[in-house]
Amino acid sequence: MIKFFRKIRQNLLTENKLSKYFLYAVGEIVLVVLGILIALQLNNYNDTLKQEKQELKTLVNLNLDFEFNLSEIERNINILKNNTNASIKVISHTGNKFSDDFDINSLLDQTVYIPQYFPQNGFLLELMNSGNLGIIRNDILRNRLSSWLPTLETLNDKEQFALEFCKDLIRYIVKNGSWIKADEMSTDEQIQGIGIPKSGFEIDNNRMLNSVEFENLIENQIVNNTILLERQERCLKLNKEIVELLRSEIKK
Repeated sequence: MIKFFRKIRQNLLTENKLSKYFLYAVGEIVLVVLGILIALQLNNYNDTLKQEKQELKTLVNLNLDFEFNLSEIERNINILKNNTNASIKVISHTGNKFSDDFDINSLLDQTVYIPQYFPQNGFLLELMNSGNLGIIRNDILRNRLSSWLPTLETLNDKEQFALEFCKDLIRYIVKNGSWIKADEMSTDEQIQGIGIPKSGFEIDNNRMLNSVEFENLIENQIVNNTILLERQERCLKLNKEIVELLRSEIKK
């Protein structure tokens, strides 16, 4: 092809047709430029396809993690709500509010249990540490993902505070009550499967209901649970937003 064009130029020069030669030269330049532009367009198109495939893979992996995270935070919220309700039932029978038909043993385990949230963030951390979060083109989704780890940090702080305070309630029960009596009423299959013998002491856990210290510990536990629940629900809201955005982007 190059020889063909060179031969045309030589013939035009030989025949002294300068005007036609210049027109031809301009045409040849235009063809070369068009060829370069087409090659660049094809290269850009291929790069775009490659980036879109990489983005889709990223979105799918993130969605797997955040679907799991969503189910976990929903589970934790349900547990915390149930445990808070159990504590409210207990404090509703302290002091002169006690009734003979009430048994604290079935509720004691719930009053001291703080569910911890352990989300899967491996892929997001890898994406952020490698500086590749920008592969996600949706600005809102990128913003929500950037907010996820700080939100978790705040939730974790509240969890640690609640867990630390809960130790005081556990120590009180260890000193003044019987965990064996409480475990006898537990519906947890793992606890039931241990086969713990009956207590060798005649201890009535209901006696703790006559202690103002126990009442104060349970009340504080309810307050801490309520604060923690608010943080969990913030986390749930952000998690849902991220999942909805991920699903929407994957469907495009």
